[in-house]
Amino acid sequence: MAEFLKRLRCLVGRHSPSRRSVRYEGHLKVGPCKYCGIELEKSADGRWVHRHAIGGKSASTAVEED
Repeated sequence: MAEFLKRLRCLVGRHSPSRRSVRYEGHLKVGPCKYCGIELEKSADGRWVHRHAIGGKSASTAVEED
């Protein structure tokens, strides 16, 4: 039951990072959510949010050049 409630938090955007897997990428702290596995980034206000919600680029974004 407790695991269900923790995953429910993920559905409303309140993720919990897997502290052992957090790493630095430049000045950013990034790591997976320990319940759903989504990639998270620590925002300026101290909350952990979905990595691309802050403005990061998606790896699948293609740039077309002339």
